[in-house]
Amino acid sequence: MPAESSPARNVVAGTATRYVLLALNIGLALVLTPFTIHHLGTAEYGLWMLVASLTYYFQLLDLGYGSGLVRHISAADARNDIDGVNAVLSTFVVVYAGLGILAAAGILVLIFTVVPRFPHLSASDIRQGQLLLAIIGVRTVVGFPMTVFGAVTTAKQRFALNNSVAIVVALINGIVTYAVLASGHGLVTLVAGTTAVGLASYAGYAWTARHAFPQLRIHPSAFDRSLVREVTTFSIYVFIIDVAVQIGFNLDNVVVGAVLGTSAVAVYAVSLRIADYQRQLCNQFNGLLFPLAVRFGAGGRFAELEHMMLEGTRIALIMVTGVTICVIGLGGPLIAAWMGPTFREGVVPLYVLALIGIVLVGQGPLGNILLGTDHHRLVAYSALGEAIANLILSLLLVRRFGMLGVAIGTAVPIAIVNGFILLPAACRMLGYRPLAFLRLVFSAPARGAVPAIVACIAMRLAWPPTSLAAVMIEGALVYLVYAASVWAFGVSRGVRASYTQQGRVLLASLRPTAHAVAGGAS
Repeated sequence: MPAESSPARNVVAGTATRYVLLALNIGLALVLTPFTIHHLGTAEYGLWMLVASLTYYFQLLDLGYGSGLVRHISAADARNDIDGVNAVLSTFVVVYAGLGILAAAGILVLIFTVVPRFPHLSASDIRQGQLLLAIIGVRTVVGFPMTVFGAVTTAKQRFALNNSVAIVVALINGIVTYAVLASGHGLVTLVAGTTAVGLASYAGYAWTARHAFPQLRIHPSAFDRSLVREVTTFSIYVFIIDVAVQIGFNLDNVVVGAVLGTSAVAVYAVSLRIADYQRQLCNQFNGLLFPLAVRFGAGGRFAELEHMMLEGTRIALIMVTGVTICVIGLGGPLIAAWMGPTFREGVVPLYVLALIGIVLVGQGPLGNILLGTDHHRLVAYSALGEAIANLILSLLLVRRFGMLGVAIGTAVPIAIVNGFILLPAACRMLGYRPLAFLRLVFSAPARGAVPAIVACIAMRLAWPPTSLAAVMIEGALVYLVYAASVWAFGVSRGVRASYTQQGRVLLASLRPTAHAVAGGAS
């Protein structure tokens, strides 16, 4: 049995490997996205993105059980109840197998009824779309029962193991993508190749589960109906939030494709991807706050909750504001250098998506505190209302404003729900006035923003970037100006001393963690 690592080291190793995975995915996207579109064309690439968007919704069949499964496994493991862990896993292998069958039926419905009736698709597009959906659907169906393996590793806090598998899979996928297209093969071969890699990856996740929990024993005959009921009482609200996320973002490509065509999907997908990377660069630590919020809330430790909300939101806003300045200041040259002039129509929608990214990242600590202190119903219903409003507004605005209308339809509900519902609820719980709280957390990024904006404008005028490398260099310089300004003028001496000490502790913990990750992955 492998030696247990401390939770702190597991979290540090998990966060570090998540950033490695994120950097790898961004690097692969920068290289392979234009390469792929050049070989496939915008219409075929847009068809691929459209079909992939349709399959995203089958993730909703998880019904929130993924989070509930981790919660119940963690609780049983904390009691050293090995039989309890295996009972949960055995039960949910059966549950997820049933969900996989439902997904297969849904994919068949899409193949034979939805794709043939989708607007702006030619007869050849329909045939190819049906085949792509069938190929991608195989991985979707198989992936459901394999969920239990990832849940075991996560519940055992061996995040770095799962991330290591994901890093290897991303590298292999990149190699397969390049090899398939460079050898002259088309979209169907590419999707078949990447799907095969995805299916093979499940063996890796099964290995990490066995490594993290050597006592793993799955027997479908041990199915327990009462465990399903227990997990469902928690997971239903996670499911509502998952529904809202799927409607709020993944449906944008469907709206664009239905009204503007698949070529427009390709353009808008690039803007969505850049905005998604903006959030991911700043959002990796937010998910780590949830268990702390649960612990502080259960113990009535409101001083710690207040400190976490204040410092967590300030750090999130400091990180995302600087990245947003770079995205808006250099978004036009970035898209032109990365994808070419035909993608310029996505620049203005990117500005809107980047601005609302400040809200999405900044509210992360607030959302985790509300979820961790028994306000999950408020978060779930607010997220669902936000998503429905997003869909309605996007449908109303897309015909008049095109892709910009879809971006605005996404941004407005997010701003309203977070600014007028979730923020006041979190502040009320901890005794803050919302405006006073915003002044506290926004003062540091605001003071760093002015010099950074001036530096960005000056560099754009003096040295207009015309290559991807030039965009990256100027973006890095702008962010350095921003970070230095925040450090010098945005935070007090006491806060600087606190952050410096925390940084030293983090660096000290990384040295033994590196050995732990290497040993866990071997």
